[in-house]
Amino acid sequence: MQTLPFRCELPNGIHARPASAIEQNTVGFQSDIILFNQSKTRQANAKSVLALVGADVTHGDECYFTISGYDENLAYEKLKAFIEHEFIHCDEKFPQKDKQEQSIIPVYLSRTTSQIVRGHGISQGIAKGKAVYVQSFDLQQIAWSEPSSTQTEQGAALTHALQCARQQFTQDIEQADKVAINILEAQSQLLDDEDVEACLLKHRETHNAIAALSMAIEELSLPFRESSNEYLRQRELDIQDLGLRIATYLGIQTKIQLPELTEDSIVVCQGVLTPSELLALRGEYLQGIVMGQGAETSHTAILAQSFALPLMCVAPPTIESIQSAQVILLDSKYDLLVLEPDAYADNWLKFEKEKLSYLSVSLDESNIEYAVLSPSLILLDESMASKDEVIKRLTDNLEINHRTDSGVQVEQAIWQREEIFSTALGFSIAIPHCKSPFVKHSSISVLRLPNELAWGDNVDVKLVIMLTINDSDESQHMRIFSILARKLMHESFREKILKAKNEIDIVELLKVELEL
Repeated sequence: MQTLPFRCELPNGIHARPASAIEQNTVGFQSDIILFNQSKTRQANAKSVLALVGADVTHGDECYFTISGYDENLAYEKLKAFIEHEFIHCDEKFPQKDKQEQSIIPVYLSRTTSQIVRGHGISQGIAKGKAVYVQSFDLQQIAWSEPSSTQTEQGAALTHALQCARQQFTQDIEQADKVAINILEAQSQLLDDEDVEACLLKHRETHNAIAALSMAIEELSLPFRESSNEYLRQRELDIQDLGLRIATYLGIQTKIQLPELTEDSIVVCQGVLTPSELLALRGEYLQGIVMGQGAETSHTAILAQSFALPLMCVAPPTIESIQSAQVILLDSKYDLLVLEPDAYADNWLKFEKEKLSYLSVSLDESNIEYAVLSPSLILLDESMASKDEVIKRLTDNLEINHRTDSGVQVEQAIWQREEIFSTALGFSIAIPHCKSPFVKHSSISVLRLPNELAWGDNVDVKLVIMLTINDSDESQHMRIFSILARKLMHESFREKILKAKNEIDIVELLKVELEL
């Protein structure tokens, strides 16, 4: 007998995908291969995906394989190579968001009169669409509305449905992209597992095949549900997904059918959307998903991230409270939904999408010098509707130019100053400013407006010069602010800025006058 010890380094433990990989590396050998989880005193047949998941192997657990049989040496060498070189790549850590941004309602968006609902953004993005409501399907409840059948009829129906579901998996895998393929293959191998098949086809004292399927799915879900690891517990959704796939071939298609999307839509699920349901809904009109809590690290969430599809989980009472909304704006980065978005919310969406379009272009920052002044920070003759828009536009531009990782945090810092006193200096000029750790590179931004705009305190402005200073540059902050304030007292200096022909002229002027 051969023994192969290892420590589980997978961030999320052995769930369906790693279990499928282990099964693929063991099933071809005649030897008995058993996984022992020493940390939890559990063991499992290494040739069964379901049994491996039931071993409840989580990150850091000490484990070993025993291999006994006539081809044990070959099996040992293959499994050893897999554990040493491939096992760690079977999974990856689920991405985490910036917790500081999660709790923020951005200043510009806070001006909306629309209702804002908070949740937990899982897959980042922003979208707006018609609210389309779907419910999780309860197979047991559906079973009671279907005719009774004998155990023989139930067995034949389930055998046929199982074969159809396997064939459909094969077709789906052929048409899927890389991330979806990995998930579909893991589910397909789970469906091919001998223990899973035995459970699905076991004779049960119940009134029809759908009820028998429901009982089997409940039994198969237990190893996942009883896991000590939250990530593994959420793999129960994969079992429910398999149940729905099989149920499709038991004559209840119309009762588990999803709505057809005919326009840009935000799908709101009262329960949890399964991976197959997401794949069925995916298309040009699916803009985002809102669903119940309990699937934050599920394969549904992983698929949404791979498709760059915004997804947010909210508490069940919250989902119930939004059922009357006709249109929803979803911003999963800031963990919020806007119900029936007004003009302010629509403008927020426009600004954010414009910013994201710039940020989607990759940039090599290694050779960039971030001078305090740059033509990219000068915005000439752009029309703005309000002071809110001006500050939003300027702070977004800092993020676009990689001078901050969060324009929203800098926007908030600017408004904290504005709430203390107005930064309008007279002469139709305002100098909003802040010193913040969220400013990576100290900057001077300029926005010249085509028309005067109300800045507050009955003051209108036409020129906005924004100073955003990193925490480490406090002395520079005061020096620049002081020089700028003195220079702006002179009409000749103001006129040069207001009549400058282009961004470079303004940069050169400020460099000379501010001694930069």
